[in-house]
Amino acid sequence: MRALTQDREKRRYRHHWEHAIAGLVRAAKGKDRAPAFLEAARARYALYRWSADEADREKALLNAGRAAKLGSREAGVLAAAIRREAGDDRPAPKPSRGRGGATSPAPEETPQDSEPDPELDAALADLTGAGSAPALALGESGGEGRARVTDVRTWSTDDYTRVAIYLSHWVGWQKLELAPAVGLPRRLAVDLRPASLAGRALARPVAGERVDRVRAAQNDADTVRVVLDLPGTDRVQLFGLDDPPRLIVDVGTVSARRSVAEAPPPAEPARPAPEPPSAATGRTAAVPASFKRVERAPEHDLPTRIRRIVVDAGHGGHDPGAIGPRRVREKQVTLAIAKRLATRLRAAGFEVALTRKDDRYLALEERTAIANTAGGDLFVSIHANAHPRRNRSGVETYFLNVADDRYAARLAARENGIDPSDRGAGDAGRILTDLDAKASAGASERLAGLVQRELTTGVRARVGEVRDLGVKSALFYVLLGARMPAVLVETAFISNRVEEQRLASDRYQDEVAAGITRAVTAFARSEARVAAVR
Repeated sequence: MRALTQDREKRRYRHHWEHAIAGLVRAAKGKDRAPAFLEAARARYALYRWSADEADREKALLNAGRAAKLGSREAGVLAAAIRREAGDDRPAPKPSRGRGGATSPAPEETPQDSEPDPELDAALADLTGAGSAPALALGESGGEGRARVTDVRTWSTDDYTRVAIYLSHWVGWQKLELAPAVGLPRRLAVDLRPASLAGRALARPVAGERVDRVRAAQNDADTVRVVLDLPGTDRVQLFGLDDPPRLIVDVGTVSARRSVAEAPPPAEPARPAPEPPSAATGRTAAVPASFKRVERAPEHDLPTRIRRIVVDAGHGGHDPGAIGPRRVREKQVTLAIAKRLATRLRAAGFEVALTRKDDRYLALEERTAIANTAGGDLFVSIHANAHPRRNRSGVETYFLNVADDRYAARLAARENGIDPSDRGAGDAGRILTDLDAKASAGASERLAGLVQRELTTGVRARVGEVRDLGVKSALFYVLLGARMPAVLVETAFISNRVEEQRLASDRYQDEVAAGITRAVTAFARSEARVAAVR
């Protein structure tokens, strides 16, 4: 268990946790019975804080109960802290009835985020110190020895390319412009040291007009060099994302495609569907069907400034997202809502691209790259919320920024798939001042406000009472680098039994889709009016 908690790569996967916890339970013999069950309870609780799976919390209570029966006072304290955090120490409120007999969540009586419990913090102590993309000097290693550069992937359109360099653990890196040479284009190099290339050197062409090709090779015994051949003078932005460690290189982040607030209406609303992205490794990247052919919407009297909406269903594949007490999975709910939203948006006259149409896994950086390469005008990411306290309820909408409160930071950590104990924003937070996302932050906040208002108003009118948790900002990786106004919608708390039931219902899913559609339509019309005045 100690080896697992100290290994950033292994602790990302459930089967490693299950194996270690099973070992603790097997060790529960003789005088070691109580302490082994106690450690199994702490480990299972730590896994719960990572997975947001209610079953993990119940198993933590089960093992704590076993240890308490064997005389462990610490186990009794731990179990009491877990129940207190969940709200199980309070009398159950009487549910109210909404329209059509729908049960409404009880009013919230406690603050959205309470102070951490020392006993629960102790269970998470082994996970602390996990930063996001640590700042290391060239030659320094954040793990044991040299990192392996395991993959290099690209996504492209004519005016934008994203390159992702994947590593086994963080090491120091530096960006440098190579000296001009006769017959060669501008070359940007990224050196990573100490590192070794997993597999053969690569040299692959890249689609689009911003990067001609990407090369990666072992430059010397301890250095891997990744080189981008750049035919133009586009700005290049680098930032790191964690779990797994990967260095993101965005080329063309400032281009002829300006923010919604600045761009004039296009002469023609229709745009050809972009080419599928290419992988620098020669492998074909997972491409949603909607990316290959953007479905044409029926003709409506809509403004031409905002035509294409990219809808992202959170989680998917081996990443189920949060799992409610009745085993409803976030990945299933988000996909169902995304499909309903796409149908409604097309009926309203928009073109729609879905990042995924089925139960597949997409990395967070791939979702944003799809939105950029699909030529999206707006990006809407659909999620379901979760909280250790079971009576948490409500709807909230986020736009990209560095979270300055503990609740938003913790939520972002869960959605980003990083250690929940990580308190820092890391490299990704420091680059926000240079991102195009900052230029469209005002538009994103306006869109978030419309989504929040339309969604909560619609739910109250047609489903039942709902808490309006407002518009907030946080550092969500899925929004990082989006070249358009982008929002993330937490549609309800799947950890709340009443809201879990809502999320699984056709009625609620359809109302969420309807509310977001109304908000997008209102936003598009308001932006068109601003353009007309200018």
